[in-house]
Amino acid sequence: MTLSFIVSTAVAAKVNVTVQVDGKTVSFPDAQPYYEDNRVMIPLRFVSEALGADVGFKKTASGSIVNQTVTTSLGDKKMSMNINSKQVVVGESVVTLDVPARLQQERTYVPLRFVSEALGAKVDWNQSKQLVSISTGKEVTDPDPVPDGSNVYNDDFTWNEGYTKLAKTLFADNMKVANGKLTFTLPKEAAAAYSTPKGAKTNLTPGKTYTYPIGDGQGSISISQDYPSSDKQEAYVVFLNSKENGDLEELFGQYDDAIVIVGGNRSGAPLTEVQKLAQGLK
Repeated sequence: MTLSFIVSTAVAAKVNVTVQVDGKTVSFPDAQPYYEDNRVMIPLRFVSEALGADVGFKKTASGSIVNQTVTTSLGDKKMSMNINSKQVVVGESVVTLDVPARLQQERTYVPLRFVSEALGAKVDWNQSKQLVSISTGKEVTDPDPVPDGSNVYNDDFTWNEGYTKLAKTLFADNMKVANGKLTFTLPKEAAAAYSTPKGAKTNLTPGKTYTYPIGDGQGSISISQDYPSSDKQEAYVVFLNSKENGDLEELFGQYDDAIVIVGGNRSGAPLTEVQKLAQGLK
């Protein structure tokens, strides 16, 4: 009941796939899909909500044992699973997964095919395009474009139309680069985290000013802002080093500038270019 992608990479390796629900690309603004035991693991919330499902999370304690339970419901279809357990309750049945639910980067991960099909959707895999297509049966009239699979990013930088509040406050007159260092104040309505190249993560505080070196051995900053009136989120990843990321280096070379990637459409550009484009949003 999981996608059987053939890989030779280690556990938790990055996976460059596009996930679409009824032709619309699912955005993973912070935590990205990864491989575990030849299975594609995805952040549960983003795919479930794209399918129209409700997702809940709760902790319960029994002595020194703490259970973390995730629930998903869509109409009469309901699931309940504990983190690090292979046992999932689907309706009134218990299903055993090949790979258990995981908590990574503060997101709950589950095998992609399982959760989609448990919620009544159909899943297809296009190897050449590295595309996972999830269908609920709705007619697809205007599908999003699909990357060709050769690079997870593209250099045709584009804002997500209608979702640029964060861009205005973050890039237009905020982020600055001087003496090889990036400085910015995290907007009060935003959430962010700094990740080292090895994956260690530090959450940032809204309203506080941060400075990070740009260059060898540096990581990335994930920044996002929710839109309360909708289920959309505006998100960006600022890479402080393009030299250690093969996809970024292929597109931009070995830049001494930060590289900005737009969540959702995966388009990117050097920060200096993004700052100029942000001025036009004001």
